[in-house]
Amino acid sequence: MILRILLILLLLPAVGQGQAPDTVFWTNGLVDLSRYDFTERDAARIRGGWAFYWKKLITPTNLSQAGLPAWINGNSGWAVQPGLEGLGYGTYQLFIRLPHNHQGLSIYFPTINAASRIWLNGRWVASTGLVGETPETYRPELTTLLIPLPDKEETVELLIQVANFTHPNGGLSGYPRVDRTADLVEDLTRSNGIQNFFAGCLIALCLYQLILFFLYNKGRPFLWMSLICFGVAARSMVIHGGSLLLPNLFPLVPWEVWKKLEFGSVYAIVAFFPLYVHDLFPQFAPIKPLRIFVAIGILTTVLVLITTQVTFGLVLEIVHLCYLLSFIYAFYTIGKAWKTGERDARIILFGILASFPLILLEIMKNSAFIALNIPSMYYVELGVLVFLLFQVYLLANHQAKSYKSLEAMNINLEGMVNERTRELRTANDVRDKLLSVISHDVRSPLNSLQSMLDLYNKGLVSPEEFTDFSRQVQSQLGNTGLLVENILVWTSSQLKGVEMQRQEFSLNEMIDRNIELFRSTAESKRIAITSLLNTPMTLTWEKNIVHLALRNLLANAIKFSHEGGTIEIGVSQEGTDIHLRVTDHGIGIDSPTMEMILSSKRSASRTGTGQETGAGIGLSLVRDYLIHAGGSLMAESVVGKGSTFTIIIPQG
Repeated sequence: MILRILLILLLLPAVGQGQAPDTVFWTNGLVDLSRYDFTERDAARIRGGWAFYWKKLITPTNLSQAGLPAWINGNSGWAVQPGLEGLGYGTYQLFIRLPHNHQGLSIYFPTINAASRIWLNGRWVASTGLVGETPETYRPELTTLLIPLPDKEETVELLIQVANFTHPNGGLSGYPRVDRTADLVEDLTRSNGIQNFFAGCLIALCLYQLILFFLYNKGRPFLWMSLICFGVAARSMVIHGGSLLLPNLFPLVPWEVWKKLEFGSVYAIVAFFPLYVHDLFPQFAPIKPLRIFVAIGILTTVLVLITTQVTFGLVLEIVHLCYLLSFIYAFYTIGKAWKTGERDARIILFGILASFPLILLEIMKNSAFIALNIPSMYYVELGVLVFLLFQVYLLANHQAKSYKSLEAMNINLEGMVNERTRELRTANDVRDKLLSVISHDVRSPLNSLQSMLDLYNKGLVSPEEFTDFSRQVQSQLGNTGLLVENILVWTSSQLKGVEMQRQEFSLNEMIDRNIELFRSTAESKRIAITSLLNTPMTLTWEKNIVHLALRNLLANAIKFSHEGGTIEIGVSQEGTDIHLRVTDHGIGIDSPTMEMILSSKRSASRTGTGQETGAGIGLSLVRDYLIHAGGSLMAESVVGKGSTFTIIIPQG
């Protein structure tokens, strides 16, 4: 995309210029266009020698008394001629022979420095500024001239008075062109339109860079680039050969103001461009050359403000040299940054490499030492716009990457929010469950103990009765202790996850320990707990999970067994798995309840044979932990005959 835009910009000057005008040479002050076909050919660009009268303002009435003229090139000002100064006045004379019965022809003068008065065949036809022999009687004007030629007059005499006390090089500059008036107007309109298009683009980019300067913390490079864009845009609207948009909009503003704007913009950029490079890569840019560039830029700009064009125009070649040196400074700094891994340096360096040839052509075109006459007037504007294309691409690339990063951050943030929401919901569920259990299942045995102690302290219960009551309370407190432990384990698993730790342990010792743990609770209901494991057995698995599962199964078996019943703990090996069974002969479990126990994440709380209550989380906790560790829980039950719960412990 950037290459396509670059190609379009490079082709715009050719579009603005149309086809190159045909150059017509002449000698002895006569140009013969009598056989020139203006309907088939392009404009005739006149190049050659004019009759010239130095220090004389000749009019048609006193031409016979002017004496012999000198011959001068009418395309590059008189200061380049031997023996002539840039300041002064003189008169040009030229004869043009035109086709027979021609109509609608005009002659166009791109530049006359700096005031002029023109006669055609002895008739005054146009003026620019005020021609005078002294600076006091003279006034320059910044404009171009398009003069209609008399129809059907086959020979035209041009007599042009020129005075200059402001520009370093007075006189005619550039190639006068003869063509049909409509074609010249169309060509000039197109050229001015392109010039104003470039100026408008530069003004827009100036504002864009200025906005970036205020938006970014480290945005000083954007400030310098905005000033460069403004300077080039202002220059393009006031230079000879440009659109002269500003002088045409404000005709009362003196010539000197526009020239100060033109040269001041050019000289100030000597400081702005190195400052841009330095602030773009401050760790790689040498500081001493930067100070020199800034000092020269400030001094030359001040010189423009306080002196006339005759003075500040003399340092133009020094400024041209500074431009070339500033590009060397930029190549060195950006190349050094690129070598150290700066990703942006490559794009910026390509941009400067692409714009440098265009800037160099403009310098060569305006240099007094090279005197290169190039018809196009858009090289500086093109150079800056080409470079800005690379910078805009770089900014767009940064914005695209930032957008992708922001999009990824949003996705991650959304995931974090969802995860946090799930955690909060889990925490709320845990809180609600804890409040429910504490308010009901934990408080009940404590209330029973408190009531019994109150009755005993008031003497309403005998010591024998208190002993019976204490056994019941002890049983309830044992169940409550298991309940509290289950709650703590469940809460930890809900909030922190399940931590697994495999270790070797004796299954016989674990069974005996749990039987002893529930001995008093079982005796309160006259229930006998028997272990059927007679041979030593050692397992390697999650010891705490087996302990938790066996404890809960024994508590449930006691809870739902009748008084005087029995509970058996059996062990068998099925392949590589160990089956640990807890069997009671109590009330049993119906099919819907059993299905809920084995499939639901939460089992329902049921009342035991001795009106024991529970939180309904024991079996759910056992099942979840076993599955998480790689085991499982199986159950078989017949209503009215009892239940068997089997813990499956893999050993393979």
